[in-house]
Amino acid sequence: MASGRDRGDVLLRDVSVDGKGRLSLDSCRMSRLLPGICAAFVVLSLAGCGGGGGGVSAVKLVTESADRTVVVKSFHVTIDIENVPRSTSGLQLTAAEGDVVAPDRFRAQVSGTFAGIALTTQLVAVGGKLWIKNPLTGSWQKVDVGTTPAFLLDPQKGVLGVMTSVTDLKSDGSEDIGDVPTLRVRGKADVTKVAPLVAVSAGKGTVEVTLWIGKDDKLLRRIRVLGAVAKGEPAEATRVVEISRFGEKVTIKAPEGAK
Repeated sequence: MASGRDRGDVLLRDVSVDGKGRLSLDSCRMSRLLPGICAAFVVLSLAGCGGGGGGVSAVKLVTESADRTVVVKSFHVTIDIENVPRSTSGLQLTAAEGDVVAPDRFRAQVSGTFAGIALTTQLVAVGGKLWIKNPLTGSWQKVDVGTTPAFLLDPQKGVLGVMTSVTDLKSDGSEDIGDVPTLRVRGKADVTKVAPLVAVSAGKGTVEVTLWIGKDDKLLRRIRVLGAVAKGEPAEATRVVEISRFGEKVTIKAPEGAK
């Protein structure tokens, strides 16, 4: 999985700032930053999974996994986005890695682009409030949550929202993720169900969704969305959210000095 540190640094001469050295990160642009580990990452409606032609075993496995994953109090998450056209305006996520404490705390190192310029910075969400660290000044700036992807404020919702909307479920073999044996399940999801996770305006149609579920503990370990979610994206567009370190003690607070 690509590291945020490999995405490049801010080119200071190309980023406009105001008289106080603040980035002009308006709320509309912020809405493009993350899909929903967190993509992004994320609608705990836990609606029953569609069965399609998937057979009872695949449907039962996904339902059980959703029920077990939703009660997890904390986890580590990584998000990787590939083959998505680079935006020349606003903020766009390319990768993120951080921790989640349910129901509404999220801290991550994120990388992406601002007006087409590569940058790496930090993001914190606590109790419905969201801050991003200005990579120029080192200060924290509050972001209007009115247009922020819901999964940033509750990452579990975004991930499980996609998981529970998958239809035509089929068993797809097994695979180890690290030292964890998992069962792989594949299906389809309407792009309107996936868009909140990846923070884009939905196009039309369906995308392929693959789930990796722990063979022993039935916890969701990875979710991959393959296909065009937004209009203009290629069929090879790929978003992957990987979850690990379940239940570890994690403390996430509002940034020091943040208002």
